[in-house]
Amino acid sequence: ALAAATGGLPFAVVEGARALAADPASPPRHAPLPPGLAPEVLRALATVAVLGSSFDTDEFLALTGLDDVAAYAVLDAGLAARLLRRTEQGFTFGHALQRETLLERWTGPGGRRAAHLAAARALQQLDRSPGRIGHHLVQAGQAAAAVPWVLRAAETEAALGAHRDALVLLDQVRAAATGEDVGRLLALRADLLEACGDLASVDAYREALAAVSDPVRRTRVRTRLARAATRRGDLETATAALEGLPLDGGSNDGELLVARGSLAFYRRDFAAADDAVAQARQRLALDAPVISRLHLVNLQGLLAHHRGEWFQQFRAELRAGVQRADLALGFFDSHLCVAEYLLYGPTPYDEVLELAAELRRTAERAGLLHAVAFAGALRGEAALLKGDLDLAEAELAEAADLHHALEAPAGEAHSLQRLAEVHLRRGDPAVATPLLQRALPLARWSTIAPCLLPRLYGTMIEAAEDPERARAVVDRAEATLGPAGDDQCSFCAIMLAAPAARTCAAAGDLDRARHWLTVAERSVARWEGTAWQGALLEARAALARAEGDGGGAARLSAGAAELFDAAGQPLDAARCRATAEPAAVPAPRAARVPVSGPPPA
Repeated sequence: ALAAATGGLPFAVVEGARALAADPASPPRHAPLPPGLAPEVLRALATVAVLGSSFDTDEFLALTGLDDVAAYAVLDAGLAARLLRRTEQGFTFGHALQRETLLERWTGPGGRRAAHLAAARALQQLDRSPGRIGHHLVQAGQAAAAVPWVLRAAETEAALGAHRDALVLLDQVRAAATGEDVGRLLALRADLLEACGDLASVDAYREALAAVSDPVRRTRVRTRLARAATRRGDLETATAALEGLPLDGGSNDGELLVARGSLAFYRRDFAAADDAVAQARQRLALDAPVISRLHLVNLQGLLAHHRGEWFQQFRAELRAGVQRADLALGFFDSHLCVAEYLLYGPTPYDEVLELAAELRRTAERAGLLHAVAFAGALRGEAALLKGDLDLAEAELAEAADLHHALEAPAGEAHSLQRLAEVHLRRGDPAVATPLLQRALPLARWSTIAPCLLPRLYGTMIEAAEDPERARAVVDRAEATLGPAGDDQCSFCAIMLAAPAARTCAAAGDLDRARHWLTVAERSVARWEGTAWQGALLEARAALARAEGDGGGAARLSAGAAELFDAAGQPLDAARCRATAEPAAVPAPRAARVPVSGPPPA
């Protein structure tokens, strides 16, 4: 009878059994609230239930208006009846159903707003968090009064990196904002969208600019509009936003210089970009906001890519980033592909593993989850290249999940691509391919797509089921990045060029193989002294094999194996060594005739 009355709901069964134990003569029923509690006890608990599942003693006293003796009597009765439980912070309701029942029976639908308004006033008196106060004002139908509280709460969420949560808060009161709060809210909303990599940020900055009247804030919004438009490739909007903005010695000068430098970089005016960086470094003092320094680091990373420097000091900068946890997120996002120098250069993999572990420990202590995710990905990459596939899988899977939770598409795409490589090394392309398909849209719409797409397409070539499908992936990559590969990072181009050259050679398309070999050679010139020299020899071996030079192919493959061995990459060395026997060289194939029409989906 009890199971039928409660529908088998475990909590209801337990509470119904307790009610029967207290009064065996009563019929079995669904009784969320324990029997025997006085109405004044239930009414007092219903008053505080509007706060949520938990509350403390001060909040209980402020909301109920009871004196200390009466208040503690109510709390003791709730504890004795298992309606409440003690916590370190105060009290919590035993079950959500009990709290909802209290609210429904003792406040009623019409009394909810009044209860929320009373809660907001009590929390203001107690100086509780703006987020809680704003929430209760919104629930009380006082959205206009909630605006300043919600703005403060959203700014706090934004500072902590909870960008989507902050956007939800702003949307609750956006329509109720008036006066200067409108511009402040819209500017913050645009900043949050930009931090999430949302393409709508440019339009959001335009909307904010129309609502902001304060000259200082307008300058800041125009600067950030330019920065967002530059990242989206809308250089015309960026130019218009920056036109006429002066350097006035204010706090916006650093951001303005970086925005000018970024625009100059994408207009290929590298001298102007270098000059902007030099000025920005002088303007941004040591106590400048972290975000301003991070944007500068990002631009410096882009310029360093263009110059093709070896980054001999990169390890020193990396170690400095470990000691400055507040800079870790932006520093490592800015250097995501440059960090590959550690992986393909002379640094031993055991040292990279330890360095990444050191970074993760520091980031965990500081609560910087983005840096924790980056460190895990870096550690997973080092393990992959070293040949420790179990460690690589564990680290990269965790990094992908953490980047996903943090809404960091570039990091997630990067981790998924490397995780797919792990499964390919195990000979399981069926597991690798779905990972690559998940990563592709994330990479395409990230801020570092030119770095991520080449490595993704390169891995997709390796994962193809047969040579013809691999050749189709090369066509797809060319359609996306341009036939000359202009839309890819000159460093990261090798990650596509090497497998594309091998694939075109195997398919008999020697002209395209030579083209991709040229792209690989240009890219490897920027990586001099790294393991990519081995990848270049492997691509040359594939072309020699396709041209019928079996002996030359064998020698090149053997040389590639030696370079991979020297770099500490045993799996790559074994692959090249397996093709170093002249007897294994097949006859050259006929040249492939390109098929007209759109690239394969």
